[in-house]
Amino acid sequence: MSVPPDQLEFSLSARALEIARQRPWLTATAFALLVGVAAWIYVGVRNALVAITVSHLQALLDTEVAALDLWVREKQLNAERWAREPRLRAAARALLREEAACGGPARQQLIEALDALLGPETAPAALLVNRDGRVVAARRAAECGRTLMPELRRLLQEALRGVPSFGGPLHGQLQEAGGAETRPLVWIAAPVRDDDDAAAGTLFIGKYADDRFSAVFAAARLGESGEAYAFDLAGRMLSKSRFRAQLVDAGRIKPQASEILTLLLRDPESPQAALTALVQAAVAARTATPPSADRGEITAAYNNYLGVRVVGAWRWLPQYGFGVAVEIAEAEAYAPLARLQHAFLAVLLAAGAALLFLLVALARIVRLRRAVHEAQRVGNYELLEEIGRGGMARVYRARHRLLKRPTAVKIIELAVANDEMLARFDREVKLASQLMHPNTVEVFDYGRTPEGQPFYAMEFLDGLTLQQLVEAHGPLPPARVAHVLRGIAGSLSEAHTLGLVHRDIKPANVMLCRRGGEYDVVKVLDFGLVKDIRTEATRDLTRALRVLGTPAYMAPERIENAASADPRSDLYALGAVGYFLLAGAPPFAAENDLALAYQVVHKAPPPLPPERAVPDELADLIFTCLAKDPAQRPQFAADLIEALDFILLRHPWPAAAARAWWEAQDAARALAGVR
Repeated sequence: MSVPPDQLEFSLSARALEIARQRPWLTATAFALLVGVAAWIYVGVRNALVAITVSHLQALLDTEVAALDLWVREKQLNAERWAREPRLRAAARALLREEAACGGPARQQLIEALDALLGPETAPAALLVNRDGRVVAARRAAECGRTLMPELRRLLQEALRGVPSFGGPLHGQLQEAGGAETRPLVWIAAPVRDDDDAAAGTLFIGKYADDRFSAVFAAARLGESGEAYAFDLAGRMLSKSRFRAQLVDAGRIKPQASEILTLLLRDPESPQAALTALVQAAVAARTATPPSADRGEITAAYNNYLGVRVVGAWRWLPQYGFGVAVEIAEAEAYAPLARLQHAFLAVLLAAGAALLFLLVALARIVRLRRAVHEAQRVGNYELLEEIGRGGMARVYRARHRLLKRPTAVKIIELAVANDEMLARFDREVKLASQLMHPNTVEVFDYGRTPEGQPFYAMEFLDGLTLQQLVEAHGPLPPARVAHVLRGIAGSLSEAHTLGLVHRDIKPANVMLCRRGGEYDVVKVLDFGLVKDIRTEATRDLTRALRVLGTPAYMAPERIENAASADPRSDLYALGAVGYFLLAGAPPFAAENDLALAYQVVHKAPPPLPPERAVPDELADLIFTCLAKDPAQRPQFAADLIEALDFILLRHPWPAAAARAWWEAQDAARALAGVR
């Protein structure tokens, strides 16, 4: 005879209470065992958390150094290319052979040639130095004839060996210059070659350290307290501080002054005003004979230069002559540990109750697991968690019951779906399953749940939609935008070849993800509004529907005539997505759809923000796609692919940069305690 569940629970509880009353030693032993296990777990988890924190700090340092190396290498290559430019090279040779006066026409020709090569970039300092270290030409004529300051001698020697080099930050003065430049500069040096391709002199380019150089470190702002910065062997900060306002409030720097090269990284609570523990460790390791280490970490909390208790890691970069540090507040880095301590105390208080009701909980868990297991299965797929919801469907993270392959399952809600929606869902699955392009989401299976709900299974993607990406991180670099548009164009090219028009290309329907060990893989999603221009049936269905899509990304002809969509409509939407990625906002915005539709049809898109420094060829391509007249747009996705390939050849988005971006996000999320 079966026992009702409530009677079973009462029976188990009563039995547990009886055991505790009759055999107290058994209860005490169980309690002691529980406490011992909890303590063992606590120590193990604490040690593991410290190890993970160290790993994350070092991973973030790796990412920061990789980003710095990439930025420096770009500047070195630019300087080397500029030094080979014929006009600049001719002027430099004349000055190096002393055929021209330091302040004469050759000097002017050199500076004008350099400014033409720099374009929108700025270089407040420029020097031409001969092999003896004497300045033979400079942006400021007063510096001509002076001797190169000792801190730049290393760069000179490397450049004379034919190797472009980087150094800094330094104050801008030359030896005996008397304070001509107050903002610190970083320096890039490149050889100027003679007719035999030997280094006859060196071109020095000086850039403000508080500009792009500091921006490389500003990207690594971990959570509320994390910071990455550069420092030298004197313990001076070489990049901008994330906490400049606090430094000004504390009187450590003046409001109009720069912290770069003026802020000593001292512990403000140290009686001797000693350097912080991290900087001390790095300086001691690098000044030892021979140097004892080029990296390290401190997991026991110490005071940073603001007096905040932090943990951190450092790396010395001998090729640049300075170190890089990453620090985060102890409370933020070890937040899970604090929660663990509270949980440990709670375990001690609740141990007795846990022992009494253990059997009841186990019985309940068995029943619930059996019920959940039966409820969370659709066909051959086990549903794990809901990851998205729309107007008529839900999307779940799932896995194949036998293959264990990660999958996304989309299920229609019959309560809100009508025949038109179901027909559109059915068409989406059948048409999307024909597409095989790697930049198109892959459909695995299609069927119905026991309740009759249509569903289909597709590949599970680890990434962000373009909408989420821009909302979280702002506009993308132009090279990355070209890479993304190239992927979308590839997907559309296959669809258009098969006679399919997507009709809903927008940032929320394109994902940037990691796939098969590759980063920044583009995936076009949601073919729910796809139009098959090969068959009359699809045209009839399209005419029966309302105007579907997102107005901000719809081509003008679709707004005026919903049935007029063709491949060029998708290319207009692709151009609008490119504009969004570069500007951080769609080309048109209004308070309501009617006003927005009027702008799309009648207004010219505004120019891209000038501060985005978008290459002309990319900007021209995007505005060509946004032409009101379809005949003035690219006619085929293949045309876009060819144009984007050319742009990417000139402005590549390296795989290393994509990998560094994703790993930085992982490190930041892990340190912030986000899954």
